[in-house]
Amino acid sequence: MSPQNQEALTVLALDIGSVHTRALLFEVVEESYRFIAAGVTPSTNDAPINDIIIGALEAVKQLQEITGRIFLSPQNSLISPSQAGGEGVDRLYVAYSVGRKIRVATFGLMADVSMQSINKLAAFLPAELVESVCLNDPRTLQQKMGDVLHAQPDLFLFAGGTDRGASRSVNKMANLIEAILQLMPQSSRPQVIYSGNQLLAKPLRESIGAFTKFTSTANIRPMMDEEDLDQAAEDFARIVTEIHGREKEGLARLGAMSNDQPSPSSLAIGRITRFLSKVGDPEKGVLTIDLGASATIAASAQQGNLSLNVLPYGSGQGFADFLEHTPFSEISQWFPGGTDAHAASDMLWQKTVFPASVPMTREALDVEQAATRVLLQTLMKDLEKRGALLPQGYETILLSGAALTQAASSAQLLLMLLDGLQPKGISTLILDSHSILATLGAIARTLPVLPVQVLESAAFANLATVISTES
Repeated sequence: MSPQNQEALTVLALDIGSVHTRALLFEVVEESYRFIAAGVTPSTNDAPINDIIIGALEAVKQLQEITGRIFLSPQNSLISPSQAGGEGVDRLYVAYSVGRKIRVATFGLMADVSMQSINKLAAFLPAELVESVCLNDPRTLQQKMGDVLHAQPDLFLFAGGTDRGASRSVNKMANLIEAILQLMPQSSRPQVIYSGNQLLAKPLRESIGAFTKFTSTANIRPMMDEEDLDQAAEDFARIVTEIHGREKEGLARLGAMSNDQPSPSSLAIGRITRFLSKVGDPEKGVLTIDLGASATIAASAQQGNLSLNVLPYGSGQGFADFLEHTPFSEISQWFPGGTDAHAASDMLWQKTVFPASVPMTREALDVEQAATRVLLQTLMKDLEKRGALLPQGYETILLSGAALTQAASSAQLLLMLLDGLQPKGISTLILDSHSILATLGAIARTLPVLPVQVLESAAFANLATVISTES
């Protein structure tokens, strides 16, 4: 559908990150939606401000200066809908990657079926998997209950049973969940998301719902050999966003102003990756890597089948964890000759304290790119261990995050990416230089024509097509 067939909208999207907040403007130009401009300011999620609204307002004000347009009233309220004189916007969308990791406990029946799927679902968002319980778990009943209570989860993910399948095992696990909930203070009982046999959803809502809030979503294993995480992921994201909204008032306020619920950046990027895999060669896949400050989002998809992981490596706050677990010699082997190892180590650790800093000298850039090479190698090894990579490689590799898209030269950037990713076969490397990918995914739920048309525009840069052979 083209904007000719529907109302052309002025769309404002906010991307709330741990380091930067972006305000991005999309409008129809020559009958297609295009990315127009972006305002970028430091995020105000942490102390001393602790209010993401401040950073969002500053980003919109910067966008006003860049475009010469008015989006805010004198009282700093968003003007909506747009006016005849060009003031205001018609729609607002929000993608976010701020907020603590939600502590999740998963419950399933068989370790290699429902348990595997529910843990895969837990990896879709920046959540911390603190405990997993299945029926063939060797621990005693008391040990299982004690371990879950000790883990202090914020949320239970409960899967099991194919649709119209046996119910006895599901009810047995439900009884365990109810027993655990009864041992918890009523004010801190985790919410339960159930994604199993749909015939049991109503009775489980009555039994588990007597102790805590209960949400039933689509079965992630409707058949033994079929996995479907899409709807469960959307409901999981909605509930996680509600938790973050209760803890961060600014996010809830933005959500009330938006045309759709704020979307976790990981799920938003997963939506775009899944879409691209459907329109490309069905034999090939799409890999998206977004290297953020606190975490890295990795989405792999083929024919609409998505594997989505949020890993604790980043270019800022997540950089410290990477440095602590990586031998310095693995990074220093990529330094140019004559690099002072002690000075280089100091530069890398300073990056963990000042995540928004950029290299100011050639030596600092070389050191940072050496670390990024090893970080990408670590990421790819981790994904391979999780079974999240396609063995034949990817036709399209989409890269986002300043560390992966900004360099002194395209050749320098390409060499770093090839060393880090080590792609297989024939791959096209595409750069999200404006960091708009997450917001496109947030918009896609209710205005899908916009991301489709922007993805076809010059907003994304084709870095290179590479051919990799195995020796």
